[in-house]
Amino acid sequence: MRFSRDLDRRTFLKLGLTGTAAAINPPIGLASVRAQRTLSSPTTLVEMASDRLTYRLRDLFNCPVAMNEWGYAQVAKSVSAITAISFPPYACCGVPETAWSPGFLLTCEIFLNGRFLAIAASPDGNVEYQWFPHCVVRTQTAENLQFSTRMFLPSKHRAVVQSITIKNLSAAQRHFTLAFDMRGAVAKKTKPWFVNSPGEVDNRATWDARRGCLLFEAQHSEIATAQGFHPAPSRVEQTRMLHFDMELSPREQKELNFVLAIAENGRAAIELYDSLQARFADLEIENEATFTSLVRSAFTPNNSAFSGNLPRLITNDESLWKLYHNGFANLLAARRFSPDSAYGPTYLTLSGHVRPTLSFPWDTSLTSLALALLDPIPLRNLVEVWLKDGMHEHHSTDYVSGEPVGPWYAANDAAIVRCAWRYLCVTEDFDWLDKKISDRTVLDHLDEHAVYWKKLDRLGHGLADYGTIENLLEVVSTYLHEVAGMNAGNVRSMRVVADLHERRGNAARAKQLRGEANDLAERINRLLYVKGKGYWRCGQPDGTFNEVRHCYDFLAVVDNMAEDLTPTQKQEMSAFFWSELHSEKWMRALAQGDADSTWNIRPDHSCLGAYAAWPPMTARALYKIDSSERISRWLREVAKAGNQGPIGQAHFVEDVYPPVNGGAFKSSEDAPFIEDWCCIAAGAFTELVIDSIFGAELTLSDGIRVNSHLGSFDSSARLEGVRYQGGLYTITKDGAQREKA
Repeated sequence: MRFSRDLDRRTFLKLGLTGTAAAINPPIGLASVRAQRTLSSPTTLVEMASDRLTYRLRDLFNCPVAMNEWGYAQVAKSVSAITAISFPPYACCGVPETAWSPGFLLTCEIFLNGRFLAIAASPDGNVEYQWFPHCVVRTQTAENLQFSTRMFLPSKHRAVVQSITIKNLSAAQRHFTLAFDMRGAVAKKTKPWFVNSPGEVDNRATWDARRGCLLFEAQHSEIATAQGFHPAPSRVEQTRMLHFDMELSPREQKELNFVLAIAENGRAAIELYDSLQARFADLEIENEATFTSLVRSAFTPNNSAFSGNLPRLITNDESLWKLYHNGFANLLAARRFSPDSAYGPTYLTLSGHVRPTLSFPWDTSLTSLALALLDPIPLRNLVEVWLKDGMHEHHSTDYVSGEPVGPWYAANDAAIVRCAWRYLCVTEDFDWLDKKISDRTVLDHLDEHAVYWKKLDRLGHGLADYGTIENLLEVVSTYLHEVAGMNAGNVRSMRVVADLHERRGNAARAKQLRGEANDLAERINRLLYVKGKGYWRCGQPDGTFNEVRHCYDFLAVVDNMAEDLTPTQKQEMSAFFWSELHSEKWMRALAQGDADSTWNIRPDHSCLGAYAAWPPMTARALYKIDSSERISRWLREVAKAGNQGPIGQAHFVEDVYPPVNGGAFKSSEDAPFIEDWCCIAAGAFTELVIDSIFGAELTLSDGIRVNSHLGSFDSSARLEGVRYQGGLYTITKDGAQREKA
């Protein structure tokens, strides 16, 4: 089959589940096909798809998520089961609030002839998963029956839809029974969700034989869900088990249409269920068209879906293409345009079931350039929310209630300034600095965040004391108090705010802030750098120091104050990364020789792996101090992590878990790893391509400066439609050129 990037939409649908998978992953491999042509944004849904990945129930892997503008649902370790259905403030199959809660519930779990199909022995128990931006496809073959499902969320509906196809692969007539275990635990919660999706354990269940559905109604909040099939089941048993008596001729297949509809009451849920079942065939077409349009809009200036756009990448280099669009996939998954949001369209930090409603300044700041280009208005709105709430006592805000939640994160001050700075660099919206929030201008707030560290100088060393484990990396017990990475963020913040004051003609304040930034950088280097080692130490209240070999100090210090480092420091820091943190496919957040490496094995900050943003942020730092060729060789391997769909909250290094089709293995949500399906901070891959590989610095006042590192990838590559301060630019290795209107 010849592969085309612009696969015709009707052909795509006509191929069906099995044919689609074949078209997406042709035998010669997608990379080989792409190498034969120029790659040009926007990418297609087929190109963004994950590889087809096969797992069993016992395997530790991260189950894919499907989403729409209002929420998401996650597939379970099964060919048909669905869990963690969240349209905040509405939830289904969340965690029941009961003693000895089993955790997230499953619905639509399948049984074949009375056997729990997901736990079948291999090979019958093998399930193949494939993620697309608009759906999740699963297949399983057991007892010569092939089960294929396609799960998605129709646009602007609180609903989950799934087609289930059963095919007889044998040459004999088959008679068998299928049963589906249906559960609700529906709940509505308008207070902050914080962790996990809520669930009520005692829903009232009612069987509607004519419609073939069960109605689950909450008794403690206003919510209901109708779940069922067309054609209707043969019968219901044990209140919620929907049974089908099936007969299939040789090679015959039949399809069951599953709909789960959520609404504020039973009648509304039934009405939505009826509507979706009546036009089930059209829903698939509409869903694909919606996502195709959304992806195209993301790379199109003056589109109606986003308040900005990402540049179009044109290249012949597969790895460069993959790095760029890896980040875009995560940004797309984070997007929420829910009518129930307390502060309008927004971007979530995690897409999965761990923290489903929260936006963290820290994680958002790590992809703030990409967000400022793609969707600057929601980014600005988030900054305003954080300025209003202060964020000196909490780590994030919940978009259901609009309230701040959790313990304070040390990175908040620098993160908020960074988000505002990226927004201003891209948009030139300097009038925003005069907007009053809680009776103070935005500029006043940013100034306060830039110097708040002084209030934290509890030890009198001229450094901020950033507290204990819950305020910092959470899983490194020695990374405490006076830490280099967080203090380095203050150096950058003061210099950024100085530039803003200078634009306003306040030269005296600008000079003062720059002087204080220089002094702070000197103290960080003198007091916290471990000479000759390339890593940093943390000052403790008793006057001692903890040496901590963590990547955050490496990447944050270089990113925020590279100009304050000596050539010797840069050489030593580079050597430290390549010898102790680097792995072929990914990297370690913490050196495995660090004294704290056994404290906690959560892979985002431990020696088992690293957080979503650490490889691209580390690469950004390396480009300032090291060889482009060496960095690019590493990044070509790192890019392959995207073969599992959006980059996960964390991935493992390859000597902990074997690579998956050449890419670092995405960490599971299972304990003790508890990492979500994807994280907004991986948008840092997109801006790595823009501001480090292309070397495009979108400055506050001095235009676009280009210091290209494209030669190690594709010297002929270009970015088109780079939106910068009222104009569109094309960027190549030779510089930035304004495009004609």
